Amino acid sequence: MKILVVNVGSTSLKFRLFDMQDEGVIAVGKIERVGSERSPVSYEIGDDCHKEEEIECSSHRTAIEYVLKILTNPTTGILRSLQDLDAVGFKPVHAKNIADSVFITNQVIKAMEAYTTITPAHNPPYIEAFRIFQQILPNKPLVGVFEAAFHTTIPNYARTYGIPYEWTEKHAIRRYGFHGASHRYVSWKAPQSLGRPNSNLRIISCHLGGSASICAIKDGCSIETSMGFSPQAGLSHATRNGDLDPFILLYLMEMENLSIDQLRTALSKRGGLKGISGLSGDVRDLEEAALNGNYRASLALDVFVHEIKKYIGAYTAVLEGLDVLVFTGGIGENGIKIREKVCQGLECFGVQIDLQKNQIQGQEALISTEDSSVAILVILANEELVIARETKRLITESSEV
Repeated sequence: MKILVVNVGSTSLKFRLFDMQDEGVIAVGKIERVGSERSPVSYEIGDDCHKEEEIECSSHRTAIEYVLKILTNPTTGILRSLQDLDAVGFKPVHAKNIADSVFITNQVIKAMEAYTTITPAHNPPYIEAFRIFQQILPNKPLVGVFEAAFHTTIPNYARTYGIPYEWTEKHAIRRYGFHGASHRYVSWKAPQSLGRPNSNLRIISCHLGGSASICAIKDGCSIETSMGFSPQAGLSHATRNGDLDPFILLYLMEMENLSIDQLRTALSKRGGLKGISGLSGDVRDLEEAALNGNYRASLALDVFVHEIKKYIGAYTAVLEGLDVLVFTGGIGENGIKIREKVCQGLECFGVQIDLQKNQIQGQEALISTEDSSVAILVILANEELVIARETKRLITESSEV
């Protein structure tokens, strides 16, 4: 079974083609700056074909058609034709009343359209991509593994907000949680790395990147997560505000005479670490500026670390103890200083980081001391494998019915 996994960004398109017989990646690539006259393209097919080029890519349709052309190229392609493709899997973010792995239908697309104002950067490009694939591959299954799918095991008392309950029921307002594919992969990989079963294993997964969230995992299941009804909740990260007293928004709308659209833009594009620093939402930029004495850059980093530690402490209580602390995502995998600062002060929970082992970037490792009662792991994110496995599962189950 060959499954194409597509990650759709507002100005990018990434892909991986899996042969599910051994879960091997047989093609991988990306197109950046979609919508520009000069869009960089890079891809690898098998062991021999590695290419970098530029194309004129005016739209996501052009990008999708180009990817399919790459895969079916008579000389360098890996597929004889599109008929060799069994399915396409995606990682969409949000849809009203959907928190699962589902076949993409017009009903699913409508549910995503209902929540476009909540995830304005994510839903529109995915909706567009779904419609394009429906036209190009009308007989191939399209599967959406929604980011909230892993968090359906969170108990109702942890996902219910203190608002009038009729609002909860009418508008499907609850804690959905996101980064589900990343946290699910951690739930598989951490026990495997430690040679332990996931039963009775208490894991806190820190997905730290341009978008960041924390997840409490017990017995392989999500029981709490920092993001909520939208990806805006939880940690302050990159350009998003994170947890916020709702009355601040009401006050600012009145005092600054802000419209809903102005407020939405400010919170999602000018908030978070960028909002605090006034400089950037990229931790690398902030670390460099902090070294040069920039107070607000240093403050933004301190806020980021403090909020991560706060959630780790809270989730240790929710889990009634902690066995494994995992760092994943771009910052989690490469942020030596961030990992060190997060772990400092967590000794009371049995967290002991080995500063020498921590001097790694972009590789998986156990970075706790030998006498640490909590294992500290760096795990490389592999959301695409989760999407491929879920897509295969859904197709297999549907064929058995």
